Amino acid sequence: MAFSEYFGTPDQKRMQELGACLDLLLRDDPRFVCHGRAVQLYDFTDDAVEIVAAIARLVGVSACEDVPRAASPDFRDRLAALGLKTDVISRFDGDGTAVDAARAALADRPLAEDLTIRVVGVDSPSEWLQQFADVALPCGVLPPQGSVMRGISRPGFGMVAVDRSGRPVATAGSVLNHSLRGPRARHAQWGQLATIPERQGEGIAKALGAHALIHSAETLGAVHFKTGIKPGNAPSERLCTGLGLRDSGRDIVIGIDPTAFSADRMTA
Repeated sequence: MAFSEYFGTPDQKRMQELGACLDLLLRDDPRFVCHGRAVQLYDFTDDAVEIVAAIARLVGVSACEDVPRAASPDFRDRLAALGLKTDVISRFDGDGTAVDAARAALADRPLAEDLTIRVVGVDSPSEWLQQFADVALPCGVLPPQGSVMRGISRPGFGMVAVDRSGRPVATAGSVLNHSLRGPRARHAQWGQLATIPERQGEGIAKALGAHALIHSAETLGAVHFKTGIKPGNAPSERLCTGLGLRDSGRDIVIGIDPTAFSADRMTA
C-alpha cells in the first residue's frame, strides 16, 4: 500500500515512482541520495554533470548536492548544453548543535496551543499523508512518497500539525537520505516546511521544524541536517539560521528533462 502513495501532478508522481525503483538499485552506493522523490548525486566529481543528466533522462529530474557555489554557473551551463533545464538551490547544513538550537527555539516560542502534532508512521491512516499533501503542495513543497514518510523504504517521517477541528495546518519532515552503509549514514534531509496561508506569520513553521529536528535526532539517530533554500528567500534563511543551519557555500544544482516536465523548476 505505502509504495503506491505518491503526490503531486501526474509527472511528479511518475518521477517519484521511477525514483523509488532507482533508489532500490542505488541505495547502498554512497555517491547517491534519495529523500523520497528523485535520486540525486551527492559528490561533486569530474563526471557529475554526466551522471546528473543520465538520471534526469531516466527519472525526469536529478541534481548534484555538493557543487561549490563558484562552480554552479558552469555546472548549469553544461547541463543546459545536454538539453536539460536547470535550477539551483543553496544548501544549508547543521550538526548536533541544531538540536540544541531547536530546543531553545521551542522554549522561547512553542508550537501554538491549539495545534497537535501527528507523526506519520507505518500504520498511520492514508488520510494523514493526504493531509500532508493538501498543505504542502499549494505551498510549493512536493511531499516525499508514502513509503519514506512512513519510514518503510528509508528511515524517515512526516509531521502534520492539526488544529482542534482536525484541520491540517502545517507540515515538516526528515529522512536519512544517504546510504545507510556509507560515511554519511546518519545525515538527514530535513525540512518540507509548509503552513496554510491563514496561519502564516505565527511562527508555526519554525516551531514544527524544531520538533522535526529533535524527532529526527531522537528517533532516526541523525547527527547532521541539510536543507535547500532558493537564493533570495530571506524568511526561509532566517528560519533555518534560527534553528542552527547555516549556508554551506555549496549549491544543489538541478537538471530537469524538458520532455518529462514542462516546469522550469521542481518544488522544494
